[in-house]
Amino acid sequence: MTGKEIEITDFDEIDRVLSASRVCRIALNDGSRPYIVPMCFGYNLSGGKLELFFRCEEKGKKMELLKNNSNAAFEVDKLLDIIKDEDFYGFTVPLYQSITGTGVIEITTGIEKITGLDYIMKKYGETPKEGKMPEQVINNFAVLKLTANEFCCKKHNVSQESEQ
Repeated sequence: MTGKEIEITDFDEIDRVLSASRVCRIALNDGSRPYIVPMCFGYNLSGGKLELFFRCEEKGKKMELLKNNSNAAFEVDKLLDIIKDEDFYGFTVPLYQSITGTGVIEITTGIEKITGLDYIMKKYGETPKEGKMPEQVINNFAVLKLTANEFCCKKHNVSQESEQ
C-alpha cells in the first residue's frame, strides 16, 4: 500500500462500508476474459467471514458462466468525497473506501435462499408484505451466495492530512 491507502481491519468499520455501499461488482470467468456485472447485494459479516448474496434471473450469462467456473472476484465501494488535489496538478480525485476480494459463488436453495433474500431486502430497507415472501415469488429467481476466501478493506485518501 502507498501512504494514500490505509487498510481498514476493524470489522465494525468494514460493516459500515458494506452497509453504505449500494452496489457490488462481481467478476466471473468468461473463458479467456473477465465478465463483470454490478449487482444489488446483501451480506453477512460475522466471525471474520464475509458472505455476499445476490438475486438474479435463473437463466442468463451469469448462470451459464457459474456452471463452468464458480470462482469470482468482487468489489464494493463507498464514495466519501471528490476533491481537487492541488499536490497532483489539480486533478479531481475521489476519496473512497472499498472492499475487494475473491471467493466462490454457489446457487442457494431452501432456507439458505430465503436467508440470502432476507439479507438483500434488509440492506435496502425492504420487508416482504405481510412479513413473509410468497413461495411462488421466491421460486421465480435465483439467489447466489459468494463466500469470500479473502478480502481487504481500504480507505483511499489524497494525502495523510485529508483523513483527519
